[in-house]
Amino acid sequence: MIGSYVKAHFGRLTAAYAVSMAGSVAGQLYPFATALAINGVLERRYAAIGWLVACHFGALILEVSAKMLDTRVFARIYADIATSFVRRAHDEGQDPSLIAARAALSREYVTFLERDVPAVLFAVIGLSVSVSALFWLDTYIGLACLALILPLLAINRWLAGRSLALNRGLNDRLEREIDVLRRGRASTVERHFRALGGWRIRLSDAEASAYGAMEISVILLFVVALARLADNDATRAGDIYAIFAYLWKFIVALDQVPQLVQQMAKLRDLNGRLVQRGERSENELT
Repeated sequence: MIGSYVKAHFGRLTAAYAVSMAGSVAGQLYPFATALAINGVLERRYAAIGWLVACHFGALILEVSAKMLDTRVFARIYADIATSFVRRAHDEGQDPSLIAARAALSREYVTFLERDVPAVLFAVIGLSVSVSALFWLDTYIGLACLALILPLLAINRWLAGRSLALNRGLNDRLEREIDVLRRGRASTVERHFRALGGWRIRLSDAEASAYGAMEISVILLFVVALARLADNDATRAGDIYAIFAYLWKFIVALDQVPQLVQQMAKLRDLNGRLVQRGERSENELT
């Protein structure tokens, strides 16, 4: 279902993502430009500061432009999606409370396109640029980063399956919320909201478990990097700064993955429900 909205607004989305990604790449180059500036100043080559100024100024222009463009693009997309949902629900003769719920639910699609898709792209750019820079600065540290990929993939594959199952349970409960509130029985309402809290706690625990397992790998990565730098007396000050700056960028990109995995699982379940509901309604009409 979301694919049809992407096709309808493909040009706008491409422009918004392109400017955002360009700003992200410029920001990822900032530690490298800083390293050149540090090494240049220490070696009395002050013209190297120009790389830092140019990088920072370029990133600033692109990031400001991206924020202004995003607001315009996604506000229009949300208006189109919400209108489509409401019109379709009215044509199917649905209850007004369900129409309101569906209109609110449509915001999840825009949130996915506006926040989650760029977050995935930022994470991919961050990981790619960080690993490439670390390989250029020190091959062994770059290899250590690559060695983490397989265990991290296994952790997040487990999280994806767990999150999908838990989101199904949570959304099953949310779909019954209107009936529960309409009846208004105190014991039923209390049991309903306690159950919602239980599902959300399980989702949070799953994300926390994945995050904790990933951070153990990160600790090992820093130990390897420090040990490597201790054996290399020829490393310049600017290079040391760049290595640890890119290690932090690598880690920040990894830290986003569990939350993104959960959001993808949530959207997958919601999309399945809306598609199935739409198909059911069409079959009833025919």
